[in-house]
Amino acid sequence: MSLFDIKSIFHGYESFKDKSISPSKIFRHYNLLEIIKKYNNICSITPIGFSVEKREIFKIKWGIGKIKIFIWSQMHGNETTGTKSMFDIFHFLSKQENHDLVKFFKESLTILYIPMLNPDGSEKFQRRNAINIDLNRDSIRLQSPEIQVLFQEIYKESPHILFNLHDQKSVYNVGNECFNPAILSFLSPSVSSQNDDFFHRKKSMGIIHFIAKEVQKVLPDVGSVGRFSDEFYPTATGDNLQKLGYPCVLFEAGNYPKDNHKEKIRKYNFLSILAGFYFVSYHNDNLEKDYEYYLSIPENKNVLLDKIYRKVQIQKGDNQFIIDIGLMNFEEFDFEKKNLSFVSKIVDIGDLSNFFAYEEFITPGQIFYGKNYPEIGDVEFFNFIF
Repeated sequence: MSLFDIKSIFHGYESFKDKSISPSKIFRHYNLLEIIKKYNNICSITPIGFSVEKREIFKIKWGIGKIKIFIWSQMHGNETTGTKSMFDIFHFLSKQENHDLVKFFKESLTILYIPMLNPDGSEKFQRRNAINIDLNRDSIRLQSPEIQVLFQEIYKESPHILFNLHDQKSVYNVGNECFNPAILSFLSPSVSSQNDDFFHRKKSMGIIHFIAKEVQKVLPDVGSVGRFSDEFYPTATGDNLQKLGYPCVLFEAGNYPKDNHKEKIRKYNFLSILAGFYFVSYHNDNLEKDYEYYLSIPENKNVLLDKIYRKVQIQKGDNQFIIDIGLMNFEEFDFEKKNLSFVSKIVDIGDLSNFFAYEEFITPGQIFYGKNYPEIGDVEFFNFIF
């Protein structure tokens, strides 16, 4: 019998979850400083450098195994699901230390984790760092101190596998046949050509195939697992590390209806990381096994909007037109109050029959009533009249 029973862990998740972490999408540096105190007894926690604004960056180490998995999250400061999922994992490892799976992980793996690579961006709930560099596009020049720390630690530790944790926008659907939001997406980053150490890419492809196969067992009725675009980005972190011979798995925490703070997604992300740990520890000598099935994971399609009003009637002069109005939710962070709100804005107008939405309203015969007629960028503040 397998040590890893994803259905059992799925049903027990609420007892494994670190409930001291707020469900808010905001996870700032002071939150990190508080949470890492809890895990001093099971992990070694080491300062490894500073951000542009001199906030401390840490590395957490757990396990005594020969196989090293190096993980980082919040290289984009407003992408916090991976961080919360990883602390759920440490909570699981702490509370279930006598579980056969935990014992197996401890003997097989050494987990090395940078929980907040971009603390300045995390403080402001923004993607980029304090000098507006996207850390995920700075792997050639290495201008930002945060990315210097990442590369320094990877070179120092020589890990076998890299896990790069991100959040994904709500625009991604799995396939383009029906409403099917990407709950999770994965990527084995491209190398510039088949000759650039494709063997190491095969390893990350094999890991992703196993994770996707396992997570499919517990997915809800709505949503699926997708494969992120493998377009090669010359300055991207994952692409360049995989090119250097480090098999890299990109985790993209996706979206689910009415889950704005991604608490449901956090659970599936937790499960996917654990599945990755199990496959790497159990199949380390043959990670590329079944790698070709990675390509059978359906691709993400950018065909989702947060809301669509369909068949709306508008008037311009004496003429009437039938349109669809598509809106997206935008996050607005109040730095003074340290809170997050969501504002819905119009992003497209016209025939949106090839798009799906988390919320749809069919409005035949209803006339748009607002400031003359809708415009791109308008906040959702309008009505309909008959």
